[in-house]
Amino acid sequence: MSRIALLLDATRVRALAVPGAGAGTILEVPWTPSEPSTAVRRLQDTLGTAQSIVLVVGLGWLEIARPELPPLRASARQQLLVRDADRYFPLAEAAAVSWRDGLAFAMPATLLAEWVRAFGALGVVDAVVTLPWACARSGASGALHVDGGLAEVGLIIVRDGVVQETRRVASAVPGASDLPRASAAGESAAHAFDVASVLRAATDAVNVSVHEQLLDADTHARIERRRSGRLLRSVAIAAAAVVALAWSADRWRARTYDALRVEATRLASEAEPARLALLRAQRAELEGELLAQADSLAGLGNTPAAVLARLGTVLPRDAFVQRLDWDGAAWRLDGSAFDAPRIVPLLDADPRFADVRILAASTRFLDGGRQRESFSIAFTAQARGAASTASVSGGPRATR
Repeated sequence: MSRIALLLDATRVRALAVPGAGAGTILEVPWTPSEPSTAVRRLQDTLGTAQSIVLVVGLGWLEIARPELPPLRASARQQLLVRDADRYFPLAEAAAVSWRDGLAFAMPATLLAEWVRAFGALGVVDAVVTLPWACARSGASGALHVDGGLAEVGLIIVRDGVVQETRRVASAVPGASDLPRASAAGESAAHAFDVASVLRAATDAVNVSVHEQLLDADTHARIERRRSGRLLRSVAIAAAAVVALAWSADRWRARTYDALRVEATRLASEAEPARLALLRAQRAELEGELLAQADSLAGLGNTPAAVLARLGTVLPRDAFVQRLDWDGAAWRLDGSAFDAPRIVPLLDADPRFADVRILAASTRFLDGGRQRESFSIAFTAQARGAASTASVSGGPRATR
């Protein structure tokens, strides 16, 4: 069993064991509040132990008050009620107190501590709540007739989850006719509350604030420490899980990387012959394109090599070329010769050259006792087909 909720009435204990999300059946055993061990053993023999125990204190054990308190936080209000319990309740000893919807409930702290120790044999007591609190949490609505203790009838009025009234009245005194008559089982058929739903709602008390529970200062501190320890353990487990997840993810990444690297090496080795064959095919294709381009340019006759070869044929043997420039469109020829002016007609007469012009004036100088003249000439080279057309249409220039 994961949780057990126990309703402690005056003469009986009703238990609901919840093995999970579903509900169990109600187990009822008699008990003597001053000696709870006998009832605990019977419950243990039938239900075994549980991870969590919730005690629901019946109305027969509660002192009820409606104190006028200023607006306070829940923790401060509970501390005030514990400290000043003798002002609001007819108790001469330390009290365990609880607050719900303007109503305060209290019982002797020593008696409650004895019950907590006794029922701790079934499991860890994680919460102690009052019956009015459990009725409000169960979703019950209307006037609920409950066990009010020996010779008393209890009434809990709940509307929309709010406890509007809680009181006890002697069942045999005049004036109690406004309350439902108690049956032999202590419940009125007309106003009986659903014990199973109330105890089922009480099993969720392990998750509610301690300020909503019926606790004295010592039990309050003990439950707070237990919850803090659970929270720390949960945080530690979560942190360990995150670290383990990160380590596992890192190991998975490393293994995946190694596997991919081995696979990439294998694929590269298998693809190497194909890659080399592709490179050879690409190189052969490029060489073919370059050869075709070279053949095409050689056929035009205006490539740099063709121009240089033609200049070697046209220029006189005494000409000395000092500088030859080509910008991709026009040529510039600088040098010297014995008769520089006659170079221009020689170039202009050749059909491979066009736009022949002098760029700078010629100067004379002596070279080894002989007179030489400088020249600076610009021209453009024509393709072989264009040169033939120019020679046909430029007949007058050739005879000029």
